[in-house]
Amino acid sequence: MNKKMVTIIAALAMCTAMAGCTGNDTASSSKAETTTTTTAAAESAAPAESTADSTSANAGTTDYDVDGDFRAFEQMKDKYEGNYLANLTGQMSNNGTKYTICIKDGKAYQALTVQGMKSYTVCPGDGKLYNVSEGTTTYSIEDDDGNQWKSADILFGATLDFDHAYIDTTTNVVQEYYNLDSSVSGGEGQIVYGFDGATYDLKQVVLLPEGADESSAVYFTVDSIGEADDSLLAVPDLSAYTKE
Repeated sequence: MNKKMVTIIAALAMCTAMAGCTGNDTASSSKAETTTTTTAAAESAAPAESTADSTSANAGTTDYDVDGDFRAFEQMKDKYEGNYLANLTGQMSNNGTKYTICIKDGKAYQALTVQGMKSYTVCPGDGKLYNVSEGTTTYSIEDDDGNQWKSADILFGATLDFDHAYIDTTTNVVQEYYNLDSSVSGGEGQIVYGFDGATYDLKQVVLLPEGADESSAVYFTVDSIGEADDSLLAVPDLSAYTKE
């Protein structure tokens, strides 16, 4: 199969998530909770308890105004767009799958770990994509058109205009809905960011493909987010691997 960095929605809809970038088909689709629409799925799903850079409890109050001008996404964007390292964990039926995404200066790294087996793709800005499987100790190299890193940028790469916001008063999570750029994501849909209502730290990301049923909603817990790690964006050492 094509091991290039796949588009966000296309990869997730095929139930391969970031594994599609490295030729792995081990990731499975994530089911939403009992609901008949993808919007309702995100609004009714229980956000993850862990939070990035936050020690606040889920329950509490928020000053967030769904009809106001402040958007937690814009605050996060100002801090991390174009320079971040995020660690995510799949939820629902994809529970436990680990994702690592690093973006900086048009370079990208994305990794998927399933049951201890890791595979990753590096786009180091030299015109090539390096696909590495630690499980099979193999690698492949493909051409990069210079735009592949955008598809790997799950937090900002395909996000367009704000649609609406919702506050889960039970968990004190602010959920902001944004439309997806189909030219990057590979399909229409929305991305939902779940923020802690007290600190506005990112807690959860949900991808909602347009017109799909709840089984196509994909949920991620945000375990951590910080500045990019340059060491991940370098050409990988392939001396111990066999070329496919």
